[in-house]
Amino acid sequence: MSRDLKLFVVDTGPLITLAVAESLDYLLYIDVDIVIPDAVLHEATRDAARLGAQDIIDWVKAHRTHIEIAPTKAYEIFDAARVTMPNLREPDLGERAAVEVIEEPDRLLGSERGLLLCEETAVLKRVVVRDRERIVELSTLDFLRILEAEQRIPSAEQVFERAAKAGRFPSRAEKMNQYDEATCMAIQGLVRVKERQMQLT
Repeated sequence: MSRDLKLFVVDTGPLITLAVAESLDYLLYIDVDIVIPDAVLHEATRDAARLGAQDIIDWVKAHRTHIEIAPTKAYEIFDAARVTMPNLREPDLGERAAVEVIEEPDRLLGSERGLLLCEETAVLKRVVVRDRERIVELSTLDFLRILEAEQRIPSAEQVFERAAKAGRFPSRAEKMNQYDEATCMAIQGLVRVKERQMQLT
């Protein structure tokens, strides 16, 4: 795995969008550690009948060697409370858990940077411990467009079309345009590294 970047999936949007579009494996197309906060996974899969939920569950089980489900105090407290309140809901649980994970002292080591993959979230605004310049926020659309530009997938739009056919209409937010060219090129470079490694195996 690359020691330059970690991918944090900090809200349910990317997981659900990619699941319904049968494209979750695209998250494995870059050579980084994938970290999903436990509460984010819970929110995406708590109802197995929900759109994409079972696909996410199956995908995580199949790739546990590549994916870390990061435990958090936020989810631990919530899960304990469900013993007496089984229908308990906390709207910002995933967001609080994501902030907790990102701010853990040993999450980003040395020169590592954190890539936050999200659709609609205020996680970055709530992060206070980390140096902001070490965190890059990308939307699902940004991520797919990087893969398309590097010819790792046929088309970002095809993923959104498949999601729409399945009944999901994800955010088309773009975040890459807020970063300088050097940052954008560095992210794309990680995809190239992964592609070369796949060609050699």
